[in-house]
Amino acid sequence: MKNVCIIGGGFSGIMTAIQLIRKSPEVYVTLINTKYPLSQGIAYNTKSTEHLLNVPAGKMSPFADQPGLFTAWLQSDPAFKKYLSESLDDSFVPRCLYGEFIKEFTLPYLDNKNLKVINEKVVSVKSKNEKFFIEMADQSGLESDALVLAMGNFLPAAPKIHDTSALKKENYFGNPWNPAFLNNLKTNEDVLLIGSGLTMIDCMLSLIAIGHEGKIYSVSPRGYLPKPHVKKPVNYPDFYSELKGKDLAEILSVVRKHLKTAEKDGIPWQSVIDRLRPHVKDLWLNFSKKDKQRFISHVRHIWGVARHRLPVDVHYKTIELIEKDQLRVIGGRVEAINFTDQFDVSIKLRKKHYSELIRVSRIVNCTGPQGNYNEINDPLVQSLINNGLISPDELKMGIKAMPEGNVLDSSGKPVKNLYAVGSILRGVLWETTSVPDLKVNAENVAIQIINSIE
Repeated sequence: MKNVCIIGGGFSGIMTAIQLIRKSPEVYVTLINTKYPLSQGIAYNTKSTEHLLNVPAGKMSPFADQPGLFTAWLQSDPAFKKYLSESLDDSFVPRCLYGEFIKEFTLPYLDNKNLKVINEKVVSVKSKNEKFFIEMADQSGLESDALVLAMGNFLPAAPKIHDTSALKKENYFGNPWNPAFLNNLKTNEDVLLIGSGLTMIDCMLSLIAIGHEGKIYSVSPRGYLPKPHVKKPVNYPDFYSELKGKDLAEILSVVRKHLKTAEKDGIPWQSVIDRLRPHVKDLWLNFSKKDKQRFISHVRHIWGVARHRLPVDVHYKTIELIEKDQLRVIGGRVEAINFTDQFDVSIKLRKKHYSELIRVSRIVNCTGPQGNYNEINDPLVQSLINNGLISPDELKMGIKAMPEGNVLDSSGKPVKNLYAVGSILRGVLWETTSVPDLKVNAENVAIQIINSIE
């Protein structure tokens, strides 16, 4: 019997544990969870029905070889009748429903004699003689033969401003996934949401749901908003053969050609991006380091709004708020924040030679999870780095690892039986945050662990 420890009890961690249990009776799994409810993590812990999945329900089965598990669960309970439709597979239902589903789905596995769950914070990991020694905040510890890092998302990085004293005020919220920013908010107060992606949209919807009528500012470097899905998806021919072996510039040229073809044929541009989606990992892996850096500098924001899209109804709500001047999206960066009785925020406007000053009562940091592991102030991360077990990648998006998830140490060599799943691999795989990606990632790591002990 081999001992496997998984640090992190969100979707990635619990699915890795389940796959290990499903595939081998020869492993004993210890899953260490902290902060968020087991299996739900940040994404599916929300209680708000306004927060929708941005992946169609039909693609949300936790097992790649058993599609339809989530939609069948929805159809089995009369309480969810209002969310059902003829096009359920293509529908975007509340994330809290998926949180309830995955909680119920994992229950039978939690009774397995080969799985133990510990609710505690890991503060240190050391390795010696191909064993891992895990220490927790309560000073307890355990030893394992294999270790999986499934820590999920860390809080957004603080705005890069000279004077950070305003960020210590009670109405600055560095955690956009904690609904505390809604507490005791006056109806007419103005709010700044730093960021303009899906997290900002969630916070905006939460504000509107409580009847907020004040101004909502959103600021991001480009000022781009996520684009909408289409109500009726249309299949577009696969054109991956035209992309294989090409560099970034050539790939972009081919994609533009197909976008023009789709437009001419009356096919939504979303269909072109969706056809490209299954091949993104392979394209990313074949990019040179320079092309990856170019992508991050020049294409990432466009890809983000085209790829990580909004349900159509949420898109309409966003446009409605803009048109009635309740939501204002600003392209620029926060260059200073001062606090008197409110926050005075100076924004250096994009492509302008001047700044704009806005005054708000609350600020919520919605810039997305911190990916630069050199700047993550977490004892576990610092321990892993200091002990040479992980190395932050050059793209500042995660850690160095093999595409299959085997972690590379500070010298660039694979660490035997140390694996990573989830967002920590974004620099390696690029697409690592949605359920369709995570379930494959988790299964692949489980297979590697099992093969290594047989």
